[in-house]
Amino acid sequence: MSHRRGHLAALAALVAAALLALGGAGPGPLSAPGSPAWAAPVPGPETAAQVPCTGARWGSCDTRATDNGYQYRYRGGYLERVPLGGTTGGGGGGGCGDDCPPDPDALCALLTGVGPAPEMTAAERAEYDALVANCGPVLYDPDGIAVADIAAQLADYLREELLPTPDVVIQPVGNSFANLPTIMHTAVPDAFTFDVAEPVLATISANPHYVWDFGDGGTGPDAPGRPYDPAISPRDHPDAYVAHAYHRPGTYQVTLTVTWDGFFTVPGVAQAFPLADVVLAAAEPITIEEAGGVLVDND
Repeated sequence: MSHRRGHLAALAALVAAALLALGGAGPGPLSAPGSPAWAAPVPGPETAAQVPCTGARWGSCDTRATDNGYQYRYRGGYLERVPLGGTTGGGGGGGCGDDCPPDPDALCALLTGVGPAPEMTAAERAEYDALVANCGPVLYDPDGIAVADIAAQLADYLREELLPTPDVVIQPVGNSFANLPTIMHTAVPDAFTFDVAEPVLATISANPHYVWDFGDGGTGPDAPGRPYDPAISPRDHPDAYVAHAYHRPGTYQVTLTVTWDGFFTVPGVAQAFPLADVVLAAAEPITIEEAGGVLVDND
């Protein structure tokens, strides 16, 4: 008896959670074409004020809907377009928040995943069967695009078209002196955001990590550095710069490797999808000369 009560309690909790929180963003199967949509419950007069989204379509409450009258949902590794029932922009029921109707397909997936308990009474089983009666077989939208394919295309686009090519700027230019700080910096920004329309409407965000190799075994911080400022001494404020003192004369190669850690988001899906790291590099030679003493006063 305790096992039966536990199963029914778990089922009731899952159904309640689905009804209150799903709102169309979670993954799940697509029901068969022609299966009736689950409508939002019609409240009585005493509850109407608390349910501002009565009659709203389940997919219409995301305020990040596109101006083209659709948004996306994520299911089984695929992104699929969800029309907004003729609305354009704003998401139709924008502002509904937690009162959005649940996604019927996600609710079906939840119910069928739990399944009926053998210990159910006839009335309980009839109630369960009524809940899943409109759930169709598992089908997936043939027009959906695999997230893995999208991520690969966007990573290539970042690498080839969007991200700035790193550069290495050395001060003093070309030559420096042993045991004196040599300053390096790059113009690569510390963040990047860009909107794209293909293969899906998406916003790409990426953050760089910098690896400096000074060519003599020394390495620098994870920072883009900054140009020399006469008001800020690299000796007194070493953390203000990417700087390095070479101890022996010679020619060295300064290498900067920038690794971009990125992700993308699409309207209607709260989840962010990671992109493969994009690695770009640049190098610049520097000649280090030996500093000699200069007699300036013989008094």
